Amino acid sequence: MNASDIAKLRHKFILIATLSFSVVILFTGGMTALANQNSLRVQASHVLELITKNDGVMPEPTVDGRNVHATDVFDGVFTESAFAARYFAVIFNARGQAERVNVNRVVTVDEAEAVEYATQAIESYDKSLTVSMLDLGMVDTFFYRVVRRPDGGTIVAFLDCSSQMQVNREVEWTTLLICGVGLVGSFAIVVLLSKRAIKPEIENARKQKQFITNASHELKTPLAVIRANTEVIEMLQGESEWTKSTMSQVDRMDGLVQNLVMITRAAEREDRTAMQEIDVGKVITDSVDPFRALARQEHKELVVNLAPDVRMVADVSAIQQLCTLLVDNAIKYCDENGTVEVELSQPKRGRVTLVMRNSFAQGKKAQFNRYFERFYRDDESHSDAGGYGIGLSVAESICTRYGGSIKATWKNGMAVFTCQLRSA
Repeated sequence: MNASDIAKLRHKFILIATLSFSVVILFTGGMTALANQNSLRVQASHVLELITKNDGVMPEPTVDGRNVHATDVFDGVFTESAFAARYFAVIFNARGQAERVNVNRVVTVDEAEAVEYATQAIESYDKSLTVSMLDLGMVDTFFYRVVRRPDGGTIVAFLDCSSQMQVNREVEWTTLLICGVGLVGSFAIVVLLSKRAIKPEIENARKQKQFITNASHELKTPLAVIRANTEVIEMLQGESEWTKSTMSQVDRMDGLVQNLVMITRAAEREDRTAMQEIDVGKVITDSVDPFRALARQEHKELVVNLAPDVRMVADVSAIQQLCTLLVDNAIKYCDENGTVEVELSQPKRGRVTLVMRNSFAQGKKAQFNRYFERFYRDDESHSDAGGYGIGLSVAESICTRYGGSIKATWKNGMAVFTCQLRSA
């Protein structure tokens, strides 16, 4: 895990933690505002129901605080708040004419305006456009309720909730401010604690890297001894089936050790002094040429198509390693008598696209999304090709270091590996 990986891990932790806090805080604030709004609507519903049941007039409380019409008082309506309610009501007869208008408890609406409000309310109520679950409608700062009377008439009661709405708005702004402060505070805390939070992961990565390095070095000595002893036995007794098998396994173990070292180095940050502007086409050509003889020997056609003058800032050794890994993989898993294609282009200056294709008839069944997992090998198609399932993982690491990506697909009977690279 290099410095770039550590920074990405820390940023991911900060992002996830901040988003989690944001969701919780915003949900809490939103639910608080929603609860206030719902409380206002419930109170308005109870008050309006009381008015409509009392023929458009709020019942007057007695001296002892109990309502004259006790059966009309709901638990959800406090006597004092009901008595202080600002409302008006319009009663229509069966022919739709305004029979009586009560505007005694409101000063902002006269009788003509009250009738106009009531007419609009009846139209909206009939169309069911503005009626809520509590059988309430709303116009301007008034909640209203429309009730059909037994004689065919209609009573429309309006409750002015402007003061309560103003209080709710102030509460909502205060809640929003508190949520904002909470978000900023939680972000600051997460940033301060992020280093400590990811420290165990960094330590685990360091120990893993150290273990791989140490194990690789420790394995080299017994492998060298086994190889030397086997060579001595072959010198004294001649080559046999057993010595050939032993040497084959030694070579395999030696290759695995080298790949483990390659994994460790692939994760290291490159030395900036090794960066220079390079001719990518020349580097690709130099990397591919050694494989031409191998391709001919295995009766596979190697086709190279490189755009001219493709340049980028990079470490030559990294680009060589990337190309070598991909060409070796393409030839190794190419179908018999198949074709391997290498293509290089530069859509923009400083950006390079390297495409590697090889014939792969069974690619439709392959799990290309797993090809970049370390030590993964497709049992069905790769079982006899050798290798350790490490090369593509290292290739992905190189592409990532250069701000790019690599993806594997299957098209027209060919496995396609597309690398996007940017100048360092």
